Amino acid sequence: MGNLHERYGLTQVINLSGPLTIYGTGQTSREVASVATEALQHEWLISEILDRASDTISRWSGARAGTLTACSASGIAVSVAACMTGNDLGRVRQLPDSSGMKNEVVIQKGHCVQFGAPITQMMRLAGATVREVGTVNQTAPQELSHALSAQTAAAMFVISHHTMQHGFVQLDEFVRICHERQVPVIVDAAAQAHQIERIVAIGADLVVVSAQKYLDAPTCGIVCGRKDLVDAVRLQNDGIGRAMKVGKEGMLGTVAALEERMGTDLNEWAAAQRAKAEHLADQVRDIPGIEVSLVNDQPGQPITRVRITLDSQVAPLDAAGVCDQLQQGSPTIRPRGHHTDEGWFLLEPNHATEAELDLAANRLREILARAATASATPGGTDA
Repeated sequence: MGNLHERYGLTQVINLSGPLTIYGTGQTSREVASVATEALQHEWLISEILDRASDTISRWSGARAGTLTACSASGIAVSVAACMTGNDLGRVRQLPDSSGMKNEVVIQKGHCVQFGAPITQMMRLAGATVREVGTVNQTAPQELSHALSAQTAAAMFVISHHTMQHGFVQLDEFVRICHERQVPVIVDAAAQAHQIERIVAIGADLVVVSAQKYLDAPTCGIVCGRKDLVDAVRLQNDGIGRAMKVGKEGMLGTVAALEERMGTDLNEWAAAQRAKAEHLADQVRDIPGIEVSLVNDQPGQPITRVRITLDSQVAPLDAAGVCDQLQQGSPTIRPRGHHTDEGWFLLEPNHATEAELDLAANRLREILARAATASATPGGTDA
């Protein structure tokens, strides 16, 4: 078969941004890949796979039950649908027309993120009406309580670096307030696989996780939580979920990835990732014009990233210019550039080899050196 990059004329990518969908997310192990490959070569009773998956998800998460969806985005849509329909097949097949049902979903305005698509759109796909509470940087507990009504089908909580990290109702209080009003809580924890037991233990009713991010599974979503609501999520396969079905390779590959992860020592895994970050940081510390530091994941994942801050008084390029040039080379190097307008960016080494990290360090050095030479040359351009 040969090299797929050459066969199809595809660009080689060094992913220092993290397991984002636009880069194909994570990389499966050989064992997980072999399970997915074998799955493709046979027929199965899908209901049996989902039963086995539920058992595995329960052991991994501590939740009563679990099921699989096409991805975490579809997991959000069908979780919202489940809270509106329950296990009533008539209602399942009525969606996205939600007339006659509780159909409002409450979410803090600071959690209305865009992760590649607006999370509010994922909720509206099920036929829900989204009710935002608070402001972009603050929500008071009283505002959340006031927003819950007889029409509230569910409340959505998002754990992500994209959200406001301060000034909002925290998960434990969010769950308490909602449960006092008998409102189920859905948690979008797409990139929070390593925190799943903590999130479930707080009392979230449904938790949505991406299998292909930090679990390194094939593309798939995991929904776990209350058994009655998980059953209702699964029932959406007879309704709107039919347009979001996951393949057999994704299902069995995810089960294998969960088994593999449960056999992994998380402390050792985190230490290995930190060692990669330290290696990368050591390769670039002496580059003029930049400040290098190690930072931890804001929402609490055991991920270490390298933060590169450009010194505007010394560096010949700004952060956006450096990221742009990193992406233009071959192979393309993709940094985590969410904060370039603030003068810095991140490099996440989790899905890169040591050789790729060394190449990225050399590329960064070359970009800044070339820009410095150009700016010092008469007639050169100062970026």
